Amino acid sequence: MEPILKVSKLSKNFGGLTALNSVSLHVEASKIVGIIGPNGAGKTTLFNCLTGLYYPSEGQVFFQQQPVVPELSTKKAELIEPWTVVFLVLSLLWVPLFWSFFLPKTFFKVELTLLTVFVLSIRILVAKGLKQFQIWAWGVMFVFLLGDLYLSVWWLTHPFSLGLLPGFGLPLAYFALPWSVLAACFSIYLSWQLLLRSVRQLYGFRLGPDEINRLGMARTFQNIRLFLGLSVLDNVKIGSHGQMHAQVWSTLFRTPSQRLEEDNTEKEALEHLRFVGLEGRAFDLSGALAYGEQRRLELARALASHPRLLLLDEPAAGMNPLESSQLMDLIRKIRDRGVTVVIIEHDMKVMMNLADTIYVLDHGELIAYGTPSEIKANPKVIEAYLGRGVADAQA
Repeated sequence: MEPILKVSKLSKNFGGLTALNSVSLHVEASKIVGIIGPNGAGKTTLFNCLTGLYYPSEGQVFFQQQPVVPELSTKKAELIEPWTVVFLVLSLLWVPLFWSFFLPKTFFKVELTLLTVFVLSIRILVAKGLKQFQIWAWGVMFVFLLGDLYLSVWWLTHPFSLGLLPGFGLPLAYFALPWSVLAACFSIYLSWQLLLRSVRQLYGFRLGPDEINRLGMARTFQNIRLFLGLSVLDNVKIGSHGQMHAQVWSTLFRTPSQRLEEDNTEKEALEHLRFVGLEGRAFDLSGALAYGEQRRLELARALASHPRLLLLDEPAAGMNPLESSQLMDLIRKIRDRGVTVVIIEHDMKVMMNLADTIYVLDHGELIAYGTPSEIKANPKVIEAYLGRGVADAQA
């Protein structure tokens, strides 16, 4: 049976800091999987990579067999450099042709010369940015490619109006037409290549958090992120937004289908509040809830997006033992609904009694995984939490 979530050799670098280093894990459907580790181990960074808040530096993520973080095409990456070289060569050839065609016909020769030098400088910067996989260069490149294509088509369709090459007396068409053919073909080819999914991914065009959420992956955050000025009910309804189908015009004109969808969303939101035990606070401001209630409200909002996989980042943080016990029961009920749960938690009592499988991170690396009893006796885990001396003593 294929796992609902598969992470393969995932790495995330922040400059010279490696937050995750080749982390691999898989999560079976309808299970509760725990992720533990000391502070700074990379647990929240892992969640951020899974949900699209961060783009991993390396590795792949598959959710329900769909690539959320696909493997980047090394073949396309290697082709970027020759593409930029061709673009630069065409740019350098473009300058004398541009001057030969426009300068003799204008009174603003100095201004046109300075403008041409400026445009050439920008083209060189764009080529450099394209080579470095910068997203702004990807977008600006289309402007120059379309400009070259337009100029090429015009020169090819008006070969007898190009005049002579200054200083040589030769028809400018002898030089402009070959350039036009090359530039037109290259502009069409590179525009097509830049629009390919495998190339767009090199420049950061990947699934965003909203798209990942619509696929069925929801999360809560380590620090509570509620809309404190909105009601409890409205907070949960916001979680349903990605699953709603009403468009702008149907919402503006309150069409029957939009009103029906809104009514169904409110009923579902009330059901989620009933599930987490907050049905009596539906119309209170979320900022007026107690801390433990706000945690449960976050769970209700996440469930409103109809997730298949729920990521919980330290949901028991700041709770007393009674609230932690109630939370454990609630998470088991969520699992019994068919929702797979991946949980980060520092409370070892919660984790050992709740998780089916536990993965342990330390300094961005996966050091152990197994059942709670196996993790509890693992020397590497004891060393990560308590130090080498304690681990050696227990060994």
